[in-house]
Amino acid sequence: MRARIVLLAAMPLLLAACGPQQPPEETSATAKRSVVVQLVQPQKLEVAIKLPVVIQPKDIIELRAASPGKISSLEFVEGATVPASQIPNGEWLEVDEFLARQLEGAPRPTEDEIVFRNLRHLDGFECFARIDDSQLMQNFREAQANYDQAVRDLRRTEEYPQSTGAQLDQARTRRNIARAGAERVLAMIEDTYICNPLQGVLIERMHQTGEFVNMGELIGKVAVMDTLVAELEIPETHRQALSMGQTIGVRIQSVKDETGKPVLRDAKITKIDSVAHALTHSFSVELEIPNPNLKLPAGIFGTVDVVIYKNPAAMVVPLTAIRLNGSSKSLFVLPASGGDKVSELTNIELGQLSSNWAEIPGDKLKPGMRVVTFGAQLLGDGDEVTWTEKDPYVVEGGGEMKS
Repeated sequence: MRARIVLLAAMPLLLAACGPQQPPEETSATAKRSVVVQLVQPQKLEVAIKLPVVIQPKDIIELRAASPGKISSLEFVEGATVPASQIPNGEWLEVDEFLARQLEGAPRPTEDEIVFRNLRHLDGFECFARIDDSQLMQNFREAQANYDQAVRDLRRTEEYPQSTGAQLDQARTRRNIARAGAERVLAMIEDTYICNPLQGVLIERMHQTGEFVNMGELIGKVAVMDTLVAELEIPETHRQALSMGQTIGVRIQSVKDETGKPVLRDAKITKIDSVAHALTHSFSVELEIPNPNLKLPAGIFGTVDVVIYKNPAAMVVPLTAIRLNGSSKSLFVLPASGGDKVSELTNIELGQLSSNWAEIPGDKLKPGMRVVTFGAQLLGDGDEVTWTEKDPYVVEGGGEMKS
């Protein structure tokens, strides 16, 4: 029984010895692995972060009533462009000066034209809104008449040879008081003109024509749109990437240009907070966007790309080229001088990173080297390889090979 067991165990050995000889396996010393490589050359590298911005009008002007009364004129509606306006400067004229300026052959001015001669600068003047000034006009008529009478009395006193110094002083005082009264009423009339100092768009209207308003009551709000302000928050770690006067492109996705692409406008940094927010540890930044044609709306969002890192001669490799061994990182490269033997660059440091590439600082990686981007995980230092720069997983036409 024991002899049979020994015979059965020896049979496979006898059959193997009598069968055909198998070719010897290729050893690791003679095997060449196929790898994909990429030529490394210095290139310009810029790393930017995308930040949201809120675009607002540069200023919001509140137009308030400078005097109480009923609104006699308010023609602008919400969304309308309100032009800039300012009370023109007037010139105070005496009666004889006013008459002397009349054209030769022209009819003599009417009594009202003479009385209201010092309101000429308001003729045809247009503004945002008007407060009824009918009572003030009557007050001005009386004040102007009193002044003209005081002027005539002063002249008669000056022409009368028996006038004393006290009489002359009294006449001059009455004239000065009368003029002060007339100018005070004139200023009150000018206050009935509600002017808009800067051109803008009426975004809110609180009253209608015919309503009564008190002094200081808000009538409307005007947004200054010829210059917009974009506000963003920059993290404190990237604060040094921005500087006053710097120009940054603002991309506005909600507004398209003639080609259908998002509008891109250059903006200038006009303000950077010097104190970071206590909770967010970020700095507020303001950028001014020129908007001369008023095509850009306000209250919308945009984005800016802030460059936080620049290197004009960066050495960049794909992430697939980096082999991890514990906490250390290495690269396999072919020398710039040529050849098929790879060298391992050990203990390399990584600089800037993205989802598919990494910057290699220092001088270990030389320009002209070819770094192994596919097949590096099974290589050893000094191995011979068969290499190609064509990625086998990319087919013509830009598609990817499916495994």
